[in-house]
Amino acid sequence: MKSKKPRIVIVSGSSSGIGKELCALYRAAGDTVIGLSRRGGDNGDIAVDVTDYAAVENAVNEIATRYGGIDTVIANAGGGLSGATELLPLDEVQAQMSLNFTGALNLVRCALKRMQAGGRAVFVSSACALFALPYRAIYCASKAAVNMAAFGLYMELKKHGIKVTSVCAGDIKTNFTANRVKYAEGGERYGDAPKISAQKIDSREHKRMRLQPAAKKIYKCCNKCKKPMYIIGFKYKVLNFLRHILPQKLFLDITAKLF
Repeated sequence: MKSKKPRIVIVSGSSSGIGKELCALYRAAGDTVIGLSRRGGDNGDIAVDVTDYAAVENAVNEIATRYGGIDTVIANAGGGLSGATELLPLDEVQAQMSLNFTGALNLVRCALKRMQAGGRAVFVSSACALFALPYRAIYCASKAAVNMAAFGLYMELKKHGIKVTSVCAGDIKTNFTANRVKYAEGGERYGDAPKISAQKIDSREHKRMRLQPAAKKIYKCCNKCKKPMYIIGFKYKVLNFLRHILPQKLFLDITAKLF
């Protein structure tokens, strides 16, 4: 029986959480994995800021030259931001879009230039890309933008033999919540609402999906790449279904109460 040729896989946000687990799963399968993160790491991982296009391009070109190409790229790096939308500092809004959207696009665009038919490009998005949430509007917008980019690339690359998918994962037990940039200021208009909303979200940490099982589901989606989008988490599949059948106003009102 002919052995499977190891794939050359790039994963951003590889130093912790989902990215670290994905790297381990691909390596366990015998693939060659190069992780990208701001602090780098072991196993040949590279320190790079995905918001810096030139740095990403240099890293991807180095990997492609060393290994003869790229088979799979997974844009996983990202972060969170919460607060009253009108009161968030502009630089934080721009930083959120730069990391979650532009950073993901930087990596995938650079990798595609060194990818042949049979390759795969995966965006690790969020269930928050599917519906807006109060006091997390900018995060939701950044992930919705990721989905739209993924869907566009899916259409553009399908006839060229490159698969593109977006994996919309629900809440997972990682350091994401602790690392989220939070602005509690509500001013006269919002009062304590932004702070209370953040506390409500943080209090559900014990209800989040366990990291390893969730990462395995994401890994399976990365390997399938048959659909333009996958949703991880049953309740988010239900919410996405309701989004399509309920009047928009009613759905928004229900979502505002839940979150």
